[in-house]
Amino acid sequence: MKKTIRILVVLLVLLGAAFLIFRTPDTDRAEMITKYSNESSRFLDDGQGGKIHYRDQGNRDGPALLLIHGSNSLLQTWEPLVALLGNKYRMISLDLYGHGLTGPSPTGAYDAETNIASAVKVLDAIGVDKVYWVGNSRGGWIAWRAGRSVPERTSGLVLIDASGAQVEQAGKPYLGARLAQSWLGELLLPEITPRFLVKSSLEESYAQPERLTEEMVDRYWELLRFPGNRQATLDRGKTAREPEKWSEVGSLNMPVLILWGEQDTVIPPAHARAFESRIPGSTLITYVDAGHLPMEETPHQVARDIDAWIDAATTEAAAPNQD
Repeated sequence: MKKTIRILVVLLVLLGAAFLIFRTPDTDRAEMITKYSNESSRFLDDGQGGKIHYRDQGNRDGPALLLIHGSNSLLQTWEPLVALLGNKYRMISLDLYGHGLTGPSPTGAYDAETNIASAVKVLDAIGVDKVYWVGNSRGGWIAWRAGRSVPERTSGLVLIDASGAQVEQAGKPYLGARLAQSWLGELLLPEITPRFLVKSSLEESYAQPERLTEEMVDRYWELLRFPGNRQATLDRGKTAREPEKWSEVGSLNMPVLILWGEQDTVIPPAHARAFESRIPGSTLITYVDAGHLPMEETPHQVARDIDAWIDAATTEAAAPNQD
């Protein structure tokens, strides 16, 4: 019995020492805001005790695009598109609750309707009525849910490797997501989040990991550790994804563009084809040299295709009815 107790004490001491050695504390809130905001950054009081970080950039007189990032991402994922399309379009991006400089939801809610409501608050604050909702991964799920929830605020949808399709071929979550789904990850990740874990997860999301820069890895890693974001990641993972809503996707009544990386292992291209088959009149374009984040990997192609598609949709909408 005494030997067993001694072994347990030794194990506890070793675990405690490992925790102290490998612990990665939260980053400093003020330091992160200084480092990762810019002259376009604004912080909107959400009326619930939180502040939503957003940027309103580009041509204020052009069609408006609302850019919605995915899980464990941040609004900077859209900066390549902002640079390429900003001369023509109004580019509005935000950090969703539990991400970037917004931080955790003050109510603890991370469902689709909560995220849609926060995005609409941003639109109301800047006086924009209708937008093209452009979403990647979980942000794509939020975008097509917005097409159903707030169609009056929706000019069209651009779904980039979007989640939410109910198909047999499941994807393979990246390393960080796999750990977050385990009891060990739930125990450790709020306190221990090594940089290599973030880098490995990003590399799994890229078709060509050499495109990933150390600066990008640092940004993802540091903002994941923005106060409250790591716990929010675990809380968000427990949020119901409402698979039954998939039955409603075919009733979307607006132009829909589907963009997909052919080498996406997180959400495979079979999901893209499911969206295309379910949404009447939708357009699917795939990228042979991209993975889960085409807007980061192949931004010139993505920007070109979004621009051409909006031009075509605008021309079609303006054409006189021949009936």
